[in-house]
Order: sequence, then structure tokens, then C-alpha cells
Amino acid sequence: METPDPLHLRKAADRPLNGFVHVRGAREHNLKNVELTIPRNALVVFTGVSGSGKSSLAFGTLYAEAQRRYLESVAPYARRLFHQLGVPEVDEIEGLPPAVALQQQRGTPTTRSSVGSVTTLSNLVRMLYSRAGTYPPNQPHLDAEAFSPNTPAGACSQCHGLGRIYEVTERSMVPDDSLSIRERAIAAWPPAWHGGNLRDMLVSLGYDIDRPWRELPRKDRDWILFTEEQPVVPVYIGYDADEARRAIKRKEEPSYRGNFSSAQR
Repeated sequence: METPDPLHLRKAADRPLNGFVHVRGAREHNLKNVELTIPRNALVVFTGVSGSGKSSLAFGTLYAEAQRRYLESVAPYARRLFHQLGVPEVDEIEGLPPAVALQQQRGTPTTRSSVGSVTTLSNLVRMLYSRAGTYPPNQPHLDAEAFSPNTPAGACSQCHGLGRIYEVTERSMVPDDSLSIRERAIAAWPPAWHGGNLRDMLVSLGYDIDRPWRELPRKDRDWILFTEEQPVVPVYIGYDADEARRAIKRKEEPSYRGNFSSAQR
């Protein structure tokens, strides 16, 4: 029998097990002798591309071994009540607590999705900010929902909680300013009936839809593209601007009334 190497024993004894989990030689699934040290009492995140071995390490190795150790303390007849994972392919795991809880969640991504919202971590972060955060003078204590991008109280007033601001310009809505409105200079408007409806309403509002866009006064172009007003406009099908103006003056019954919206809206 060989005498243990005192230096080797000393190194093993000096290894800082408290507060860490040491994994050596993990070979579960696609892992290739992975060795790493993981802090305990901390939030640990495994990231990487699909197929890199995140689940094999977290679930197939750490969780499986933690479950195996826990079940060793359970009466044999009770073990039949548990769904047991197999013994993981690993040389050694030190410092692993006998009870480990892991959760894997895949949700349908949306424009408001983030790592926090998909994993529900954002709920805890919001609670932390609302309870442990400091507030400016005369600022009332905020509720957790005040830090949520999904509520009016917490969402950014500019991006509405999406994290992105979509801005349009005259150039993006009118790519060819040599065209007239009748020739669909405002490319942002739909080409079907609704686009024609908007053009007919501009006729009733007194705008020249046959003049090249670049020749229209700046204030007219700005109003058509960016106004927040949404006037209800009488529409006279087949009338030109002068005929529509006269019809409005004599209070002629219109073909219908339309609700105008700017190209930006």
C-alpha cells in the first residue's frame, strides 16, 4: 500500500470548499471533461449557444447529483415516489448541498421579452428596487409595479416599455418628393381604399393633391405627415378641390364622412 503524498493531502485540505461547488471531469451528454468552480449562495447563470452543454451541466450533472444525494437520506420505499434522474457522468463534485432547486422555463418571446421577464427574475428585481432602493426627497415609496415596463406606471413614456423608439421622417414616408399626393407620394399610406380615402379627405381640407410634394408649403407637408389632430372630414367622391370647397360652403350632403389621421399615426 502506497503512502499518501503529504503535499497532495495538504492541497486537498486547503481547497476552499466553503461557499463553492467544485466540479471535475463532467462528461454528461456533450460535456468533455468540464471542470469548474461555482459559488454557492449566489445567483449563477449558465449562458451559451444552443448545444453548448448548459442543460447537461446544470440539470444532467448538478441537479442529478444533488437529487441522488438527497434520495440517499430517504427511506427506500419512499424513493419509488420520486422521479429519479440517472447517476451523472462526472469524476467528482465537492461542496454540493443535498438539496438544489433548478427551474428551466421557455416562453414565447414578445417585443417586451427580456432575460428577466422570461425567467421571472424581473419580479424579484422590481421588488428589490421598491423595497431596498433609496428615493429622492419628497418622493413617495414606490410599488414594485412602478419598475415594470409592462404597466403604465413603470413603462418609459417615450418607448412605452419596449426599449426601442421608432421614429419616422419625411424622407421615410415620402421617398420620392417629385410625385404628387395623387401619385402616391406618401408611400407610407396604404395603396388600397384607405389610401384613396385619405387623399379624398385632403381634397376636402383644401390641399392640392396634384402638385408635386416638394412644391407644397412646409406647413402643409408637416401637417399632413405629423399632425396629432384627427378631424372628421366630409368626402365628396369625384369632386376636385374647388368643387369640394363649394359643396362644403353650401352645406351639401357628402358621400360620407371620414376620420383623417396623419401618415405618422
